[in-house]
Amino acid sequence: MQPRSILLMPVFLLVAISAFAAEDVVDAEDTNVVAAAQADDDAGWESVFTEENRVPFHINFYTEDGLYYEFMETSEFEGVFFTKVFSEKRRFTGRLGAKLHLDAAFYFQNGTLPEADNDLAVRRFRVNTFGRGFFLSPLTYGVEFGISDGSFFFNNGYLWFHRVPYVSSVRLGIFTAPMSMESLQSSSSVPLMERAAPVSTFAPGELMGIQVGGAFPRQRGTFFAGWFADVNDNENRGEAESYSRVMARATWLLADNEERGRLIHLGASGSYMVVARDGVHYQARPESYLAPYLIDTGEGALNGDFAATYGLEAAWQNGPLLAQGELLQSHVEDDLGADYRFGGAYATLSWILTGETRDYNRGSGIFSRVEPRRRFSFKERSWGAFEWAGRISYTDLSDGAIQGGEMG
Repeated sequence: MQPRSILLMPVFLLVAISAFAAEDVVDAEDTNVVAAAQADDDAGWESVFTEENRVPFHINFYTEDGLYYEFMETSEFEGVFFTKVFSEKRRFTGRLGAKLHLDAAFYFQNGTLPEADNDLAVRRFRVNTFGRGFFLSPLTYGVEFGISDGSFFFNNGYLWFHRVPYVSSVRLGIFTAPMSMESLQSSSSVPLMERAAPVSTFAPGELMGIQVGGAFPRQRGTFFAGWFADVNDNENRGEAESYSRVMARATWLLADNEERGRLIHLGASGSYMVVARDGVHYQARPESYLAPYLIDTGEGALNGDFAATYGLEAAWQNGPLLAQGELLQSHVEDDLGADYRFGGAYATLSWILTGETRDYNRGSGIFSRVEPRRRFSFKERSWGAFEWAGRISYTDLSDGAIQGGEMG
C-alpha cells in the first residue's frame, strides 16, 4: 500500500474556555510552578486573609483571568500533625478549566485508498484542574478528563513532587511519558491541531507510571526516566500495547539567548517495552483525526516479545520564528527471530505574525503555548496573536515481510 494520493483539507476551530493563557496556575509543563509553590509556602497568611476572616480550614474561590481555588489551613493548628506535614501556611492553590476543540474535514481522494467521509465532530472536550501545593516538598498536580471523538478519556491524574533529594523530582500517576517533544506538549501548545503522524504512531502518550528526574544546573538541560504501564485507552494511541516499559528522555540547550528569544534545542529519547501476547501493532493515519488509518502493520503480524523505540529531536527558535523536527525509529523482533525496523520523521515551521515568542519551559525541555501581547477583545479592537504553521512528515511501516505501507 502506498497511500500518497490522498489530498486532505481539514479545517480546525479551537475554543479555549476559562482563559487558559493566564500567567499563574496552568499545566505543570507550561509554567514554573515549583518556584511559585515555594513562594506560596513562604508568603504567610497575611497576604491572603486578615485575622477576622480566618477559619481552621477554608476553601476560597476567586476569579482572576479564570476560576481559581485555594485550600487553606490556619496557624490555629500549629504544632499538630497536619501543620508538621504540610507546613504552616497555604496548602493548595489551583485552577479549574475546560477546553473545546472542534474538527471539520473535507477530503478529495483518488486511487484505491479507504473511503474518507467529510465530517464535523467534537475533537476534544476536556475538564481539568492543575495546581500546586506543599506536602513534604513543593508539588504540582493535575487531573484532566473528557471526550474525544465520542469516547471518554482520562488524560491526567498525577502528583509531581519537586526538590526531592538525589533524584530532583518524583512524578506518579497517569501522565505523558517522557518521549518526543511534540508528544509532551499539550494539545493547546502544538502549532497544529494534530501531532505529527510518526509521533502519534511511535510515542505512547499518556501512561500510568512513576518518573524521576529534572533540570540540570542553570536549566540548560533536562533528564527524565521512569517505568510505565498502559492505561485502558489513549486518544493518540497508534502504537503497540505492552505489559510495561522503561523510558527516558534527555535535552540540552546548545545555544541560549533568553532576552532575544533565540535558542537551539537538542534532545534524545528511548523506550524499551515488554509486549503483550498479541504482539506489536503499528498503524498511522494522516494528520486529521477524522481520517481513516491508511498504513498498518496488521494485528498478529509481529508476535515478538519486545520493541525498542528511539527518538532524536531538534528545534531552532529566533523570536517569532520556530523550526522543529524529530526522527523516530522502532526496532521489533518477531517470535521467529526476524528483525524489523519502522520509523518516521517530521519538520514543522511556525511564524507568529504578531511578533510574540513562544515560551520555552526549561524545567521540562518543551515549548509552551503562545502568550498574546494583547488579548482578544472587540471593545479594545485587539485580535490577540496570529500564527502561521506548516508541517511535512513521513511514516514508514514496511520492512521485509511486513508491508504496512508508507505515508508522506
